Amino acid sequence: MKARVLRLHEFKGIDGIHLDEVEIGEPGPNEVRIAVEAFSLNYGDFELFEDKYMFSLDLPARFGDECSGIIDAVGENVDNFKIGDAVSTLPWMNEGYGVDGEFAIVPADFVAHYPSNLSPSEACCIWVAYLTAYYALVEIASVHADDWVLITAGSSSAGLAAMETCRMFGAKTIATSRTSQNQEFLLQAGFDHVIAQDAGQLAAQILKYSQNEGTRIIYDPIGGKIVQDYAPALAQNAIIFLYGGMDPSPTILPEIEMTQKAACLRPFSVFNHIDEKPSRDRGVRFVYEALEKGDLLSHVEKVYPLEEFREAFEDQKKSVARRGKMVISTKS
Repeated sequence: MKARVLRLHEFKGIDGIHLDEVEIGEPGPNEVRIAVEAFSLNYGDFELFEDKYMFSLDLPARFGDECSGIIDAVGENVDNFKIGDAVSTLPWMNEGYGVDGEFAIVPADFVAHYPSNLSPSEACCIWVAYLTAYYALVEIASVHADDWVLITAGSSSAGLAAMETCRMFGAKTIATSRTSQNQEFLLQAGFDHVIAQDAGQLAAQILKYSQNEGTRIIYDPIGGKIVQDYAPALAQNAIIFLYGGMDPSPTILPEIEMTQKAACLRPFSVFNHIDEKPSRDRGVRFVYEALEKGDLLSHVEKVYPLEEFREAFEDQKKSVARRGKMVISTKS
């Protein structure tokens, strides 16, 4: 039997992606096969398409690590999943695998059941955003009710995930957005304050909203110039989680401001935590229970059919006012 999957044939960005028909393989030991219902797009994929990611690919190659679907085959030594289980995949260093397509074969260690109150499109959007937020904000920073937290790119799925996680602990959140276009949406979503970057004076506005306390936790996927812009508003013992590089310009360490506040800048990735089973289990349990209760939500911006994959990736790359994940459905 054959199925359609996305594969990268050349390191030419989106132009290097093809929709191929390939043989459906069988899962090996400690693997499961998933009949994929939906998969979501992530910014890290764009670096992968240019051969600038943390790992490279032997082309042609499958890619992607977030999908949802139904298990239709299990390999040897798999005893925590069975055929018919509705599951979604966790983030992992997935060279040699890839889930973007009509089927996926993945290590069982990086598969999880998802709450029944989620649709397949919602279920493929949860683990990257919420596990990244959980490890940074809960396990490392120990976010608490007295904290002011700055979340840049607040309207992204990662930004919304961070805000909801902070809200569970009573912390107050300040979002940044490129323009004022998303201000009302972000306030209604639950942010305490929103700052449009095009308005300037970022640090001054942070200090105003925080009653001059500044922000102890900064959750930043942008880097580059914005780090200098918010540095004067760091609180004592601040920690900057730099988990992306949306601004391609160099991130220059604001040494004076950080020294004055005994602050640290921590390049951060969910991959630093997901491989260890105890850590993985804690994160999955936290996110699952919070989603089941409705404390956390899955944010889907738009769902595309598989045939429109190129449009989906183009929209993902150029969007400046996105309010959640771009999802591709394998079901017509």
